[in-house]
Amino acid sequence: MEDFQAMRAFSRVAELGSFTRAADELGLSRAMVSTHVHRLEKRFGLRLLNRTTRKVALTPAGSDYLGHCRRVFAELAAAEETLRRSKEQPTGRLCVDVPGSFGRHILLPRLPEFLARYPGIDLDLRFNERVVDLMREGVDLAVRAGTVTDPNLVALRVCGSRWITCASPAYLARHGRPQKIGDLAGHLLIGAIPPEGGPPRPWSFAAASDAQFEPKFRMTVNEAEAVKLAAASGAGITQTMDLLAARELADGSLVPVLMEHALPGPPLSIVHTPAAQRLARVRVVSDFLRGLLEYVMQRAALHTGLPPMP
Repeated sequence: MEDFQAMRAFSRVAELGSFTRAADELGLSRAMVSTHVHRLEKRFGLRLLNRTTRKVALTPAGSDYLGHCRRVFAELAAAEETLRRSKEQPTGRLCVDVPGSFGRHILLPRLPEFLARYPGIDLDLRFNERVVDLMREGVDLAVRAGTVTDPNLVALRVCGSRWITCASPAYLARHGRPQKIGDLAGHLLIGAIPPEGGPPRPWSFAAASDAQFEPKFRMTVNEAEAVKLAAASGAGITQTMDLLAARELADGSLVPVLMEHALPGPPLSIVHTPAAQRLARVRVVSDFLRGLLEYVMQRAALHTGLPPMP
């Protein structure tokens, strides 16, 4: 630091031709500026400045050294500018894991906008229906449905969700619209098998004596997006999260039924490791995903007739 101050003092004296003016500009005493220059000359064993009572002039050695100082200052300014830009324009690669349906139909269409805004960020996107182990699988950031209990993760809760029961308009036109939960027994029902296997997820409803209705499925599917697509194609009635069905609700290919019995679903969160939260690229991607989640849940609420879950 002392060497740098000496270089700065020498450079301003050489450029201004005055110890007094250099001292005023640098906020130092004239004696301190003179001491800095003298220390440099003593170290190099060369006179850098010729001094008279009227003017200060560079020696040949001083002229060479001034050029060196200017290059050092230019490199430092460039480094500082790079750091400022890295703060304003985050850089680096980020591995992001999201639910498949959300990724395909909500995230991907908006990615060009994000990539144009942050040209220094490279994304490794992974679509999953299972809960990934961020540490073990090298994932930096994930969108997760459900309560996050892992103490090694930081979770930003974005909003709640709902389980909704829905079918295509064509199916309802052929088979009729169920008016109560018990009516579902006379319909073709599509169930969802968890990604890890096992029995189909049970259906649940709110505020009804038959809220624990046990559906007899005509069809089961082991992938969440395929479940809603089967329903949208007219194969039957299904129950899914409003997040996953937001696009189909918006375009009318799925219509909600029995909404008075819609049950609150899992909370939606953005999770990452504690170390990742210090990275600017994690912050901007997290903010982007949060905005998308809030948007899609508001859009889903618009078509279900219920307010978004907090």
